[in-house]
Amino acid sequence: MTAIVGIQGKGWALIGADSMTTYDDKPYFAKGMDKVVKKGEYVFAFAGDAVAGNIAEFLWTPPKIIKTMPLDAFMQVKVLPSLKDAMKEHGYEPDANKDPSAGFDALMCLNGIIYEIDEEYMWSRDDRGLYAVGSGGALALGALAAGFSKTSLKSAEYAARRSIGISASYCINVGGDIKVITQKGI
Repeated sequence: MTAIVGIQGKGWALIGADSMTTYDDKPYFAKGMDKVVKKGEYVFAFAGDAVAGNIAEFLWTPPKIIKTMPLDAFMQVKVLPSLKDAMKEHGYEPDANKDPSAGFDALMCLNGIIYEIDEEYMWSRDDRGLYAVGSGGALALGALAAGFSKTSLKSAEYAARRSIGISASYCINVGGDIKVITQKGI
């Protein structure tokens, strides 16, 4: 019930999201309940089960980035096990009840690199540098890919907002204010 986009440029990245949540076919808008958040050295946004995003934002203590460790390895051996442990500790196990509608997709940015993560705690990256998750994600990704070139961070911020806005125009589960958080690479 959301549209989250990520754009990775040379030495920077951003994640943007709409602000509407839906439950039982009703839209909810609440100031301060952002889908995209900055927490220490991390920027992330969750789509799907809201509780997963809430645990990540309020209850998870992300590991300090180890600058001497390759980032992909750090994601695999430190970040994802830590996130999975926090979810389990706070009672969130989407695969435990075998509910096919349970789960999450997330975008997470570390050191200006974006990772797409799912409820099985698997990650992926894409050299094209365009990402989207959520029920309106495919629409937003299509809007991003159509004619956008990563010329600057400012143009990327505009493109992220525009693509989420287009998604909101065609997906009933996307709406509200759009928030974008940028991160410079180290």
